[in-house]
Order: sequence, then C-alpha cells, then structure tokens
Amino acid sequence: MEKRLAIIIPAYKATFLNAALDSIVAQTCHDFTVYVGDDCSPEPIGSIVERYRDKTALVYHRFDSNLGGKDLVAQWERCIAISQGEPWIWLFSDDDVMEPNCVEQLLKQIDATKGGYDLYHFDINEIDEKGRTTKQLPAYPQVLGSYDYYKGKTSGRLRSYVVENVFSRTVYKQKGGFKNFDLAWGSDVATWCIFCGEKGMDKIEGAKVHWRRSRENITPNISRLVAERKMMANCELLAWAYQYFRNQKKIWEYNHKIFIRVIRRYRKIVGHESVKRAFDMFFKTHGHKKQWPRIYFMTIVPSVIYKFINKL
Repeated sequence: MEKRLAIIIPAYKATFLNAALDSIVAQTCHDFTVYVGDDCSPEPIGSIVERYRDKTALVYHRFDSNLGGKDLVAQWERCIAISQGEPWIWLFSDDDVMEPNCVEQLLKQIDATKGGYDLYHFDINEIDEKGRTTKQLPAYPQVLGSYDYYKGKTSGRLRSYVVENVFSRTVYKQKGGFKNFDLAWGSDVATWCIFCGEKGMDKIEGAKVHWRRSRENITPNISRLVAERKMMANCELLAWAYQYFRNQKKIWEYNHKIFIRVIRRYRKIVGHESVKRAFDMFFKTHGHKKQWPRIYFMTIVPSVIYKFINKL
C-alpha cells in the first residue's frame, strides 16, 4: 500500500542524524516512507541509518559524488527523485527534530481541508545542540498568502527555513521543482511563494518542528567571496519577486527598502565593484534609475539617519 507522505532527508552530517531519525520513528502515525540521500559524506551516514531499518519504512541511497557543496538545490531535488510517488513531500534535515504527532496532525489537516492547499506549515521552536528549547519563533497565521509571506520573511518579521513546510508532489512537478539561486540563498523563499500560488499556505495546529541552532548548521562564513555571492543571490531574489509580484502596487517601494538593507549588511565585506554590480542588477530589473543616487546615499549613512530620512 502506497504511503501518503515522503520524508526526504538530504544527509551529509552525522552529528544529530540519530536525533532526527529518533523523532521520525517516534511518530504516532507511520503513513510515510523515509528517504535518506547520502551526499557522498565522509561521515558514517549509512551505518547510522542501518539501525532504523526495522523501525519504519526506510530507503537509503548513497550518491557517488558530493553535489550539495556545489548546488544545494540540485541535491535536494535528486533526493526527492529517489522517492516513490507519495502525494506529499516533506524535505527534512539531518539535524532537526519533529514532535511525535507531526505526521498525524499534518494528515488530519490535509483531510480537514480536503487537500485544498499545496503547502502546509508547522510553527517552529528553536533548540540548541543538546535539544533544549531556546526560543519560540513567531507563529504564522492560519492561512498566509504568498505576498504576505514574502514580506514577512524578507523583513524579518517571520522566520522561515525549509524543514517546516510540506508540499504536494503535484505542485512540485507542475512548477518545475525549486527555484535555484546561488548557494540556495533565497531559493526556499521563492519556492514557497510559488507553491503557495493563489491559495496560500495553511498552518498545522498542535505540533511543531524543532529547528536546531548549532555549530554544525551555522557556520559563519564572512569571506569576501561568499559575502559577494550571497549579496548577489539576494538581488536575484528581489529581481524575481519584482516580476512575480508585479501586480502588487507597492512592490517597488518595498523591494528598494529591502535592497538598502542588503547592501548595508554586506557593504563592509564586499568590494566596491560588487556593490556597483548589485546596484546595476537592481535597477536593470526594477527601473527608476533616477533613484540610484538617493538609494546609494541611503546605504552609506548611519541607519538612524536613514530611518529619519525615510520618514520624510
């Protein structure tokens, strides 16, 4: 009998993989298959997974080459490709954990809404390396539209990762998989907006995902090259959003504020030529070139002055 849910784990690090798998086998509903895609890891992913074979439906595949280090989105997608047609896909991780009733509550919500959404969302708690809850992140509304999600995420009002969302295989195929930006920076944001479509995303009550903040998954890389790539990926996201939300009256005004934040975040790390390229990309896609001097000024003045001027 075909399972309803595919839980996909693109695996590379072994440190917390036991905890992730423990949380999955502890589910109160087992209408799922777990797929672990080993990204040619030097760590003992296979031997860890082997311990769980008799505890739940599980498929393990070790890839011959590492892909996530070069193209993370492509690694996500090749892991999804090893799944077997389940109508719902949960792209999970090798270090986060789910509460025991997550799958049960998810399937109940899908049934209650008659599968009326292509994207379902769990609220999140943040945990540390020892699994202790350190923060309860802001709750989402019951139904959240794609534009409100985009603004909430890019403004920092909402937190969003990857592991808290479950999507239909139908929308995944129809939309051609994940939107791919360099370093997968912003790829999830654009993809969730696309998967929301006109329906929005629906929240699952009564269960949460615990996202782990640790030295394993938060590796501060402030090298100039990586900072430049992240800055340009942010600009790509803004360019994409400007087209995708072009019917929203204030998308230009909103994006230019986010653009200023992006430049202010990276300008002390990246070179002047990179900042210029970012400006060129923004105005090539957004127009309003007469705003170039004003926005450039906004990126170099202290933030307190910027906030004052922006109110004028």
